[in-house]
Amino acid sequence: MSIGMVVKSNRIGIGINVKLINGSLTSLRKVLDKVERVDFDVVELPVHGLDVIVGGKIRRERLKEIKRILCDYPFTYSLHCPERLNLMNLENIEMEKRVFKSSIDFAYEIGARVLVYHPGRYRSEIKMLLKSSGEKSMEEKLKDLRKIEQEIVRCFIPLLKDAGVILAMENARPFLGERNYTYAEDIGKLVDQVKEIDHKNVGITLDFGHAYLYATYSDKDFLEEISMVRPYLRHIHIHDNFGYPCYFQEKDQNLLVAHGRGDMHMIPGWGRIPFQEAFRILKPVGCFVVLEVRPRYFEYISEGKSVLEILLKGIETGNTL
Repeated sequence: MSIGMVVKSNRIGIGINVKLINGSLTSLRKVLDKVERVDFDVVELPVHGLDVIVGGKIRRERLKEIKRILCDYPFTYSLHCPERLNLMNLENIEMEKRVFKSSIDFAYEIGARVLVYHPGRYRSEIKMLLKSSGEKSMEEKLKDLRKIEQEIVRCFIPLLKDAGVILAMENARPFLGERNYTYAEDIGKLVDQVKEIDHKNVGITLDFGHAYLYATYSDKDFLEEISMVRPYLRHIHIHDNFGYPCYFQEKDQNLLVAHGRGDMHMIPGWGRIPFQEAFRILKPVGCFVVLEVRPRYFEYISEGKSVLEILLKGIETGNTL
């Protein structure tokens, strides 16, 4: 897809987990070969799995190697920012800005239409803000950090526009035991942040699994929560779980899968998320619908693609699974 092309219909994609690549371009080819056999439209690549941005800068020779590989396949690409990118990291904000800029530049170079960003991680940044914030309440301090993130994103909007890239800010899973880790686990607060930024090149990636975990943990209605996203929906991550958050070893499914706990990233239909009802409410148009599963479930991606096809067909016809 050429730079700046508008996506007029939903397209089905697969997110490549960083552990499947781990910096190896040989592994990248093997994964793309499998994805091509399953016939996905879109591939979402993790910046942090490709070793193309190092120390905030793009490695030009590495970029050439990656582009040569990607050109051998028929996919449209989306891109996931490094997971540790944090535009609230006041202690090292210039490096964060360099990584952010390089991610946008990389998206442009490979023709990626969407750049996914995990926003709003306060954690260590709260301590720094405490030193200079006087008598402000915690809520006021967190609000200041959200404004800092807004301002930085606005500064990069001209670059996003020139690159033809939509920045899609993703809702987070609940981080149990880490109060004030991120505002983005709360969909209402994420919607407010995107409203404040107020630009067509900035929208939301709705992560179904994260939203379901947050709704069950917070005793909120999942369908009501995700309905708030609809005006700002630009991108979808879809995977399944049982709605049981956990307090430790969140990503070690070897320990958690038997009990169905945590952010499992399973094939849709294996857990409890009500996808049919969710798609009826959202009626997504012009989105990449990206299957995002853990490596342990990668052998089942053909099944996942079939489920997504049925869900999207159901929007058009009104039929159900």
